[in-house]
Amino acid sequence: MTGYLEDARSRAFKVVGLQGLAACLAGAVALLTAGSRAGESALAGGLIATLASLVMAVRVFGGRLERDPKRFLGRLVLGEAFKFAATVLLFGVAIVVMKAAFLPLILGYFAAFAAYWIGFIWSGIGQTQ
Repeated sequence: MTGYLEDARSRAFKVVGLQGLAACLAGAVALLTAGSRAGESALAGGLIATLASLVMAVRVFGGRLERDPKRFLGRLVLGEAFKFAATVLLFGVAIVVMKAAFLPLILGYFAAFAAYWIGFIWSGIGQTQ
């Protein structure tokens, strides 16, 4: 199986991996500079972005690749809805259950979110060949 969709699937999951790396780095930096609670909170924030992107990638690219444009668009829209829902749910868990420190949580989320966009720019997704 070769082609542009297979290439996009591979790149999308690599971007999720890059987000995971950014989440770990954010957690480590916060741990070293502000202590364990900040480190856990920053890691949680980064993992929220990472897991939400993973939900999206699995919804869009999981299983058999959809080549029909209408069905692919449907997967994309539904994937975005699941990503949004996962983000809200995971922030709720982090804030209510974990009692995460808000600033490190948001900074960790932003670090992984930045890695998301940097990863897509570096991977060239969406650029014409």
